[in-house]
Amino acid sequence: MENIVKDLISFKTVEGNLDEFQKCFDYIADYMSGTDKNIKMYEYKGYKSCVISNTSSKEFDILFVGHIDVVPAMDSMFVSKTVDNILYGRGSFDMKGNDAAIFKFIKNVNTDKKIGVFITSDEELGGFNGTKYLLENEKYTTKVAIVPDGDKNFNLVTEGKGVLQLKIVSHGVSAHSSLLWEGENAILKLFNVYNELVKKYCKNAETDFATTINLSKIQGGDAINKVPDTAHMYLDIRNIYSDKKEGIIDYIKSIDSNVEIEVIAEGEYFNLDIENEYVKKYIASAEKILNRKVDFIQCNSSNDARFFCKYGIPAIIMNPEGDNYHKDDEYVKLGSLDTLYDIYCEFTDKF
Repeated sequence: MENIVKDLISFKTVEGNLDEFQKCFDYIADYMSGTDKNIKMYEYKGYKSCVISNTSSKEFDILFVGHIDVVPAMDSMFVSKTVDNILYGRGSFDMKGNDAAIFKFIKNVNTDKKIGVFITSDEELGGFNGTKYLLENEKYTTKVAIVPDGDKNFNLVTEGKGVLQLKIVSHGVSAHSSLLWEGENAILKLFNVYNELVKKYCKNAETDFATTINLSKIQGGDAINKVPDTAHMYLDIRNIYSDKKEGIIDYIKSIDSNVEIEVIAEGEYFNLDIENEYVKKYIASAEKILNRKVDFIQCNSSNDARFFCKYGIPAIIMNPEGDNYHKDDEYVKLGSLDTLYDIYCEFTDKF
């Protein structure tokens, strides 16, 4: 599997590199050539997706979900290296290493179960033109989805945060800086909104599974000697299940009813029912292969698994051993990819 991972990493599949995405999809098609598997390409709003399956039906028993897009990196990170069975490179853990395990599985699987694979190119941008499109517009469905794109060390993710990205505009009253009490500082109004939000929602966020709010950008004013009469800030909010998006927006309005709020992007939270029959079978399969109990974990990040919640489809998030996704020293342990493959085989047999 090492060579597959290295080949996939070599494609610089970052936003805007359309030729590299096409080369990567061509590589996947070539890898699957000579098999009896079906491959169908889709494109929505300029983003391509690939569906591989062992059936002509759009209704699967098991659906694997992967993506080939990665975040930007230095050119050197697209040349992978292996040290002591640890493979380093951009996307090795998020998630081209995991893709390799999926490709090996779908290529070799021989079962009467209907197996499908989504490979998309926009997960790092939110997944709206890939997984969401395939479910919503192309009407694919499945009994269970497997999304190896969260946490690490074969932990099972039971809850993930939603995404709410806002632009908030505040208006004040301009005045000369020497007479600032005659004005109303629009930037300070935004700081007040932010501080009150953090007080309410982000208690112990570093140690507990709690909503987080990142003030990622703020702009205002047009002169250094003038009280700014307008300002805007951008917030990236990752909310837990109990902190509903509507409630957050209503609370902002209660802090300052005069601010203008624009929703830039939003994504649903993720929740997994561990009592679901397919989830229980997957846990049993993983524990048999790992020869230990599987740990359950809440995950701060989000991925395409959240799109399945709307349809009541259980989505299993479990990653192999690796770490440092989106960092310069991103890596995956190659032996754990073989373990992941074995879990897939065992689960399919138990299904």
